[in-house]
Amino acid sequence: MRAFFAQIDWIRNTFFFVFYFFMVIGVFLAVVKPQLDIFRKTNAQYRKEIYVQEQIESQRNAERQKLINYQNQNAHILENFEHRITQREIEEKLRIIFENAGVVADGAPSLEGKYFKQRFVVSGRLQNINKLKESLKMTRALPGIVRFSFPILIEREGAELVFSFRLDAYFLNMDSK
Repeated sequence: MRAFFAQIDWIRNTFFFVFYFFMVIGVFLAVVKPQLDIFRKTNAQYRKEIYVQEQIESQRNAERQKLINYQNQNAHILENFEHRITQREIEEKLRIIFENAGVVADGAPSLEGKYFKQRFVVSGRLQNINKLKESLKMTRALPGIVRFSFPILIEREGAELVFSFRLDAYFLNMDSK
């Protein structure tokens, strides 16, 4: 009889084990798995939003840096409009390259838009075209706003080249020196 009860006890224990095992799986599938799926979807959406937000912030920072660079450049250009370039300054810059370059003011300053424009005629003699290229680069380093007015006239006289070009100097007001 003991063997019979031991056998029933084993069957009962196995039955409860299988029952509880499937019950735990059922509870997991009914309650925990849907919550895990919701969590996964929410987490994936959250990660996407964080990625998009980081992209937007990096674009915003790049645009902000462009704006700062643009404002600095504009401030520098506006400072250059404050300086009125004189005939003497142009002659001093070009004297580094040429010994016999002449600079002449072409008329009085005229109002062009909101700025004054003074035209200068630069002429002289040189040995080769490279010196003229250096002079054109040198005029870019002038403290102010200068624009070349084309054409640049170049003629050969013997072994030398005779050149002439015009520079338009822009400034804000007549009083600035």
